[in-house]
Amino acid sequence: MMKIVRVVSELDFGGVEQVLANSVPLLSAQEEIQISIIALGKGGKMSELLTQQGIDIKIFNQNPRIPNFQLLYQLYQLLKRMQPDIIHCQGAEANFHGILAGHWAGVSKIIGEEIGIPSHHSYWKYIFRLVYSKANLVIAISEAVKNAIVELGEVEVEKVRVLYNPVELGKKSVDFSNNTSVPRHGRQNDEERPFVFVTTCRLVHVKNLDRLILAFSELINENGEMSIELWIVGDGPLKDDLIQQVNALGLGNKVNFWGYHENVIPFLERADVFVLPSLREGSSVSLAEAMACGLPAVVTKIGGAPEILGTGNAGVLVDPLDVSSIKEGMASLAASSDAERKKMGERAKAESERFLPKTYLKMLKAIYLN
Repeated sequence: MMKIVRVVSELDFGGVEQVLANSVPLLSAQEEIQISIIALGKGGKMSELLTQQGIDIKIFNQNPRIPNFQLLYQLYQLLKRMQPDIIHCQGAEANFHGILAGHWAGVSKIIGEEIGIPSHHSYWKYIFRLVYSKANLVIAISEAVKNAIVELGEVEVEKVRVLYNPVELGKKSVDFSNNTSVPRHGRQNDEERPFVFVTTCRLVHVKNLDRLILAFSELINENGEMSIELWIVGDGPLKDDLIQQVNALGLGNKVNFWGYHENVIPFLERADVFVLPSLREGSSVSLAEAMACGLPAVVTKIGGAPEILGTGNAGVLVDPLDVSSIKEGMASLAASSDAERKKMGERAKAESERFLPKTYLKMLKAIYLN
């Protein structure tokens, strides 16, 4: 029996949590694997979901900000008791505390995972170079992330493996006929419906939603005769600020904040175009989910997002710092015909097959066993 411990910063909701939801139950189902998850910070929606599926979860409820020496010592003590064969850490805070604690606890195989494009200054480059030197291997979630950490000098290229995040393509749309928390119109109902742009994400600065809202406002002003809406599915600390911005721009009836939903598929199925305007993006589970639903996309040209979109003409790339570029990308897809968007959506769906959970599971097991 191979004992694996996964270490993450939090287990509430977000990209890392969705990766765990799409992969850990599959790993746990393998007879030769025993898996536990340690959240350094808080638990929440994902810890509850995974616990219901029988996954062993340990929540520290500590501040995972680097460095937390008390957290480091507690994690070391726990790993000494658990004696795992492998520790797999995801994200900067988890990598820092988990890799060092695992090294001191004598874990035989230590894996770090870089989940974004780091922008470390020299001090932090040296810190993470030291941290990664204690790992046997570092996973990068895209070639762009791999190139970034290698160019920063934080890890040797021979130690890095690229492993794209998994997306559950088999998710079913829910029956929402009696549910007012999900939209009732979209691509499945062509009678007097608006044209819908959708984005699914945490409402945080890096997702660049303020510029997206400005771009949408300009699009509305230039196409007053067109019935269009923007749907924002997710939650986060900027929600109130974004609602205030929407109201100040007079977009209250055009922009819908749907809040957090574990299953975003109903929203994707009822939209026309997905938008990902992030300022930084190592990869994107949200984009891959939208592609799996057959949505063409307006995508930031930053980081690993273009890599996820692929080369199959499944969307348009935009400059996330330029509101006009975002607006023009949205306008070009809104102006295309239904047939053109359908073809783009079919190409997006084909591209998304790179992110099948079974492909991820096979590659991850090979990393664990190598």
